[in-house]
Amino acid sequence: MKLRLFLATTAAALALGLSGAAYATSEARVVPPGWGSERIYTFAIYQPAVGRIATAYYRLVQKEFEGRPVYEIRYNGTSGSASEASVCTVDAVTLEPYRSSRKIKTPGDVFYIDTFYGDGRIVVRRKQGEEGEVRETSQDFPGRVFDFEELMWLVPQLDFSSDDRLHFALFWTVGDQINLVVVRRMEQDAFEFHGKTHQAVRYDFSLGMIRQSLWVQELDGVPTVLKYDTGEYVFYNLSLAEGAAAAPAPEATAAAPEEEAAPAEEVEAEAEEAAEEEETGEEEEPPVLYDDEGNPYIPF
Repeated sequence: MKLRLFLATTAAALALGLSGAAYATSEARVVPPGWGSERIYTFAIYQPAVGRIATAYYRLVQKEFEGRPVYEIRYNGTSGSASEASVCTVDAVTLEPYRSSRKIKTPGDVFYIDTFYGDGRIVVRRKQGEEGEVRETSQDFPGRVFDFEELMWLVPQLDFSSDDRLHFALFWTVGDQINLVVVRRMEQDAFEFHGKTHQAVRYDFSLGMIRQSLWVQELDGVPTVLKYDTGEYVFYNLSLAEGAAAAPAPEATAAAPEEEAAPAEEVEAEAEEAAEEEETGEEEEPPVLYDDEGNPYIPF
């Protein structure tokens, strides 16, 4: 799932590095997003053979950063007694990152990570505990690079009009590695969720040796992720529980194995919860990562 407490086991597989594979594909070009002033999404997170384990809340907010138009990709995740919040600030046109901040809270501790991009360098600051010592690392990277926190929102904005395979560099603070990501645009693909069949364009890529897939469909003129399979966990956009984006499966495409359907009252509750959040902007209590003015806050 999105919570790094669950994704830590994939860290070793992310040592892909920048390799000759880039020469076989085109460099990714970003289509400026049409997200408007604000968009809110809620995802249910499932672990195969276990069931639903967490909820992820996303808010895409149009702001300014040092006088430049940006989007803040805000995330809050809850799973039992653990929770996480992050804010990734990206250019509103190119989606290249300026800053990415994250807070992870467990019953016994709290962790902060703050990443800055600029002048051909990536600077990462870490802190464990409210009174912990700040540790800083940095590395040079003069080329274009994207941040792991924006991955799910970046891929739907790539321009595949001239090539079905594109590549870009991605930085993730687990291991402080810059990885080459090659994304392939597949055909329409069907999947099951809560007893309904949905179809969307699938995008495949690998982080290290772990294959991941995104299912994307245009909703209200905006490419929107309906499903995200990380190889370990599966995110489902809860608009699907309301019946949005539902469509008959194409006859030539076999549907994916059906997820275990939740009781009808659970589906209705999820849909009502997602709808209420879209109207009010309210979320479950997350770890605080914003100041009183709604700006990213890291206590360094």
